[in-house]
Amino acid sequence: MNDGRSGRARFDSIALKIMWDRLVSIADEMILSLVRSSFSITVREGYDLSCVLFDGNGASLAQGTFSVPGFTGTAPQTVAHMLAKFPPHTLAPGDVLITNDPWLCAGHLFDIAIVTPVFRGERLVGLVGTVGHVSDIGGTKDSMRAREIYEEGIQIPPMKLFKAGVPNEDLFTLIAENVRNNEQVLGDLHALVSANAVGAQRLIAFMDEYGIHDLRALAKIVQDRAEAAMRAAIRAVPDGVYTGTISNNPLGEKLDFPVKITVTGDAMEVDFEGAPPQLPQGGYNCTMNYTAAHATYPLKCMLTPNVRGNAGCYRPFTVKAPEGSALNCRKPAAVNMRTRVGWYVAPNLFKALAPAMPAQVQANTGLPVAVFVYGRGADGRTYNDHLFMGGGQGASEKADGKSGLMWPTSAANTPIELFEARTPAVCLEKAYLPDTGGAGAHRGGLGQVVRFRKLATDGHATLAGVYPEGRFMTYPGLAGGAPGGSVGADVSGKDLGTGALVTLTRGDEVVSLTLAGGAGYGDPKKRSLDAIDRDLAEGYVTPEGAERDYGVVVRNGKVDRAASPKR
Repeated sequence: MNDGRSGRARFDSIALKIMWDRLVSIADEMILSLVRSSFSITVREGYDLSCVLFDGNGASLAQGTFSVPGFTGTAPQTVAHMLAKFPPHTLAPGDVLITNDPWLCAGHLFDIAIVTPVFRGERLVGLVGTVGHVSDIGGTKDSMRAREIYEEGIQIPPMKLFKAGVPNEDLFTLIAENVRNNEQVLGDLHALVSANAVGAQRLIAFMDEYGIHDLRALAKIVQDRAEAAMRAAIRAVPDGVYTGTISNNPLGEKLDFPVKITVTGDAMEVDFEGAPPQLPQGGYNCTMNYTAAHATYPLKCMLTPNVRGNAGCYRPFTVKAPEGSALNCRKPAAVNMRTRVGWYVAPNLFKALAPAMPAQVQANTGLPVAVFVYGRGADGRTYNDHLFMGGGQGASEKADGKSGLMWPTSAANTPIELFEARTPAVCLEKAYLPDTGGAGAHRGGLGQVVRFRKLATDGHATLAGVYPEGRFMTYPGLAGGAPGGSVGADVSGKDLGTGALVTLTRGDEVVSLTLAGGAGYGDPKKRSLDAIDRDLAEGYVTPEGAERDYGVVVRNGKVDRAASPKR
């Protein structure tokens, strides 16, 4: 291989594999740095973050293994907008850029992008970027009532957070004055900056080790190979138009979201024509870059699951949505709760493509919930933390769904011990719910129940944002599979409908959430008796559920093979 200056370098397969893996390891080390130095549960435990390496033109080169797909999908657009405002010749070593503009970044104000240009000497050779969900961004806590983004928190256009290594103290001060628990938020900001510093150092060390003076040649070959693999995978899908519709009801009124996927040769177009107009209240609107990220991510997983993600993977895709719709909203629409629309993109794609790609899709997944609690304790300390919890994954042609999964994000369930240590709350129950995994030849993952209350009646109020997703809706499985369990939320028996910001003042007020299980895949009558026995032994299915859903006879906790239909 040459030094990469010409852009025509040749790499043997072994060297390329090692170098490509090294780039991913740099992004993974950035994630470790971020997690270990962050302050909030959302980043430290929830992994609501992303770390990405970019070439000098701002095209993604490698991403961290545990990066949230919605962030990795929007990050290239974020970098492009930043470079448009701060062209490379205006940047200097030590500069650090920041934005949380939902139309340029990850779709709502809580997700802050930090981008650091990487210099080798005085020459820009690449960029590193992190996106993290901070615990607070100001604005109202009652997001369901918000009508404009101005109510949702502080907006940070593309700016320099550091100039030639010197912090922009005015910007830090402005952010601190506009957020709750500002030590936690500023701590996360510094953690994001530090993660980028680690990535920049490792990238320069990587280039020095291999004698690479410019990343262009390496970037071109890994991106081109990723693109070639994706185009080959698309060519294996029969040309045609595939359609589907999925519905939700974030405000208690059913909304339909149609999708049309056109496969032509080695390219795919995803068109959301017919999406509902942007919603005037509640923050249930997606920006176009967020919608595109949630459309291309599942396609990437379906088509080239074994190829490392970079810009080349996404070149064959085009994503469209009507301007002014809930999937391509105009500023200043409220967007804070955009997941309650964006999370339905992937299952809609699976449903549409199931006839053409039955082995690569999965049935509907019970969506996650992120409960936040906020207030001031008896000790005067402000707390502002989240409890992440996942539903059941939909089953596939090959396997049962996972239980308690934070899909379609890759974030993690919050350990209740940490939630209790950081807030004056106690979890009374957190358990899988039997019979909530949709029946099928392969069973959906189980939903879960979570119950918590204030630790004590201390004279101080606690605000809790409780917004269960998928309420009042039923989503059938694929290929004859059954729906997963239902969704619900209440406070001491008072139903919260599709969600509410509740005020807890007493220790006997109990918040209960039920998260949906995943839907099944295939005819339940084709599920193996051994699998049903295993479910019975593990408590995933009750004897009554097994007899009802799978048509077997259960005696003494096991399938009675003599009395049950032959499989």
